[in-house]
Amino acid sequence: MHWLLAGMAVLAVAARPRSWRSALLAATAATLDVALQGAAAVPAALRVALPTFGFLALAVGLAGWAVRVGAVQVTAGALARAADGRPWRLFGLVCCLTAALTAVVSLDGAVVVMAPVVVELRRRLGAPVRPLLLGVVAVANGFSLAVPEGNPTNLVVVQHLGLSIADTVTRTAAPAVAATVVCAGAVAWRERRSLGGAAQEREPQPAVPRLASGLAGVARVGVQVTALLVCLLPLAAGTRFAAGSGLGPLVAVSLVTAAAAAIANNLPASAVVASWLAPGPAAYAAIVGLSVGALATPQGSVATLIAGDLAGSEPYTRALAPAAAASVLAATLLVWVT
Repeated sequence: MHWLLAGMAVLAVAARPRSWRSALLAATAATLDVALQGAAAVPAALRVALPTFGFLALAVGLAGWAVRVGAVQVTAGALARAADGRPWRLFGLVCCLTAALTAVVSLDGAVVVMAPVVVELRRRLGAPVRPLLLGVVAVANGFSLAVPEGNPTNLVVVQHLGLSIADTVTRTAAPAVAATVVCAGAVAWRERRSLGGAAQEREPQPAVPRLASGLAGVARVGVQVTALLVCLLPLAAGTRFAAGSGLGPLVAVSLVTAAAAAIANNLPASAVVASWLAPGPAAYAAIVGLSVGALATPQGSVATLIAGDLAGSEPYTRALAPAAAASVLAATLLVWVT
């Protein structure tokens, strides 16, 4: 029954990740699981979920404030002037700024900041939202591998397995750059027609506030992820697995972890992986799978889901799935080399 309820929660979120119905169905599965198995998993689930979603709610509020005081408009204007009417250059600038923000305020913070900027670029230049938003999501997830604080999943693994911050950065910085280049390149190639025209500055039209949608999205994803944690954490109890340090075992760990992140969201997957995996080189391969593999599906990353709510546009394309797989393999190879 426990496995059945966990599968029910995962399938509910995977089927319609941006739906409140899926969130309520996952919450129902978690409630039944608690009624049958006890509430031991609830405190652990809240310890993982509350910091992330508290930060996201705060970040969305700050993004709304930035829109009101004009900071978003100033940023969009600077990007527009630097791009000089060239969508390809604008795409590259948006990707670079997203990577820098990811290293400073995490991938979720970067997405919350950049989604309103992308909307403003559409108002100001008529810039294509889809490739810019896809670039933000792809780069934020790919580059979140670079530093432990770049992704909450990194911190879960680092803290549970007692990894050194310095060693983690040494092992993951180069793989993060490789993953980012592959993911951004895949988006650019997929959206090359949209990026082929010329953008000209025009009179900005009135903005449509997305603050309420963003906060509602944070609440919905928070319910989904907490329900998944309640259902999945009891499955993680047991013996830890010690993987080898060769290329084959590292690739196996990264691909399995990427699949888990893509299916069940990378935050619950990180808690399960951190409980199952023994400390060692494979931990860095797991971080690769959690950070980059989450791009393979819409529900794999919280940042992907929130970006759509803030920008009012679909932040996912099937082209990200093969890009995520290629990025995981390239990044894992570099982890093995280092």
